[in-house]
Amino acid sequence: MRPLLRTSVFGLLAAALLAACGKGTPLTSGTATPGPPYVPNVSSEYTIPTSNAHPLGLAVNQSTDEIWFTESKASKIGELTTTGVIVTPEPLTPSANAGPNSIAPGPNGLFWFSETNIGKIGQLSVSVPPVISEFSLANTARPTAITLGSDGNMWATDPGMNAIWKVSQKGIVGGPCLLPANADPTSIATGSDGSLWFTETGINKIGRLPVTNTTSCGTVAHFGVKENNAGLNTIISGADGALWFTERNAKKLVRMLVTGHIAAEYSLAPATSPTALVEGIDNDFYFSDPGTNQIGQFITNTQKVKLYKIPTANALPGTMVIGPDQQIYFVEMAGNKLGQFKYFCC
Repeated sequence: MRPLLRTSVFGLLAAALLAACGKGTPLTSGTATPGPPYVPNVSSEYTIPTSNAHPLGLAVNQSTDEIWFTESKASKIGELTTTGVIVTPEPLTPSANAGPNSIAPGPNGLFWFSETNIGKIGQLSVSVPPVISEFSLANTARPTAITLGSDGNMWATDPGMNAIWKVSQKGIVGGPCLLPANADPTSIATGSDGSLWFTETGINKIGRLPVTNTTSCGTVAHFGVKENNAGLNTIISGADGALWFTERNAKKLVRMLVTGHIAAEYSLAPATSPTALVEGIDNDFYFSDPGTNQIGQFITNTQKVKLYKIPTANALPGTMVIGPDQQIYFVEMAGNKLGQFKYFCC
């Protein structure tokens, strides 16, 4: 009898709803009220156990989904697990005050990072416990950004010597591939053409270094940008095969073809200092804006810019990476934290 009673109750409720809607009006008529749109936000912040660590670089371990990061002032390498825990103690570099900066994965499970203060490239083996090795470039070298090249070697920018260095997976150092005086190479990426592309902030150009299978350096090409003193910052290779980079001073996002031709420029205002850059799985571009303490979104379809506040005041957001969950992770250099920016839901 209970099922029949339940049906009877449901029937009475339906009749009441019909009466409320008006005689003869079906319940399925009309337009449903849509739910509120998802608003991207800084969904999590992870405090680094070491005080005043000043995080700089980020990289994802594709095998374990962990995120590794550099602590430039603490001279350590940190690990953020998939459960949101930063593993302690963080591995310490063999050289004190090494200034670990950019970090990138190699092809064989190793991670490589620049040690800006001491002119070396570090190698991290994510064994238990992790093992760190160091390889010297030159006394006057000051390596910053590092990336995996199309030839399987690691390549690093060096504003100290205005050069690009090559380091094999066995730690054999090649180069330096010298650039013009005051080039000040900063960010570097492997383009869809297999060449290395990098920002030359000091001379306001984008550089291209072809990868060769010899010990000699390829011939570097330099491509000017339209804005004077643009403040060239982060460069990445987009899903469309083009190069995309931020101009911090000009407050712009620029698209350059692998021919060196600038195809488009987009304003990132009201951002005041767009720096780090990533492309989301939605094909929008996201950037850090330390000047306003926000994460920016450039919507490619509409070319509009939206900014989202970081909960920690004066966090100084920097390097960004697409995490194993496809959400965006970024460093808070002054906030001594890692942040997660959730730009899509569920």
